Amino acid sequence: MTAVVDTNVVAALMLPTAASAAVAALLRQDPDWRVPPLWRSEFRHVLLKYVRAELATPAQALALWQKALERFELFEQSVDGHQVLDLAIRSGCSTYDAEFVVLAQQLDCSLLTFDRKLLQLFPDRTRQPAV
Repeated sequence: MTAVVDTNVVAALMLPTAASAAVAALLRQDPDWRVPPLWRSEFRHVLLKYVRAELATPAQALALWQKALERFELFEQSVDGHQVLDLAIRSGCSTYDAEFVVLAQQLDCSLLTFDRKLLQLFPDRTRQPAV
């Protein structure tokens, strides 16, 4: 079953976090995870934060980037910018978050997220990975 995952879920899969085991188990159950192209910039920023906090070396960050790219680049799907902006205006979420929600709407599937605001704003479209 297809699911859209936001960058926090991608990070939990690729980096050691409290949610990593649960997220990896979800992926094993259903490997059809989709992302909008925005995930690339957001995940690179997460990796940069890890390097700056000295939680990863630059070489580790580059290796994690390559691994994530290999895992997700074939599962990227574009979203309609008009729908993204409209949803962000109507809902109060950011346009960044709206990209993930719009993709889940386009694919008529769930958005897996840890983002409390998205879980509250879109309870029928989002679900939190069990931790």
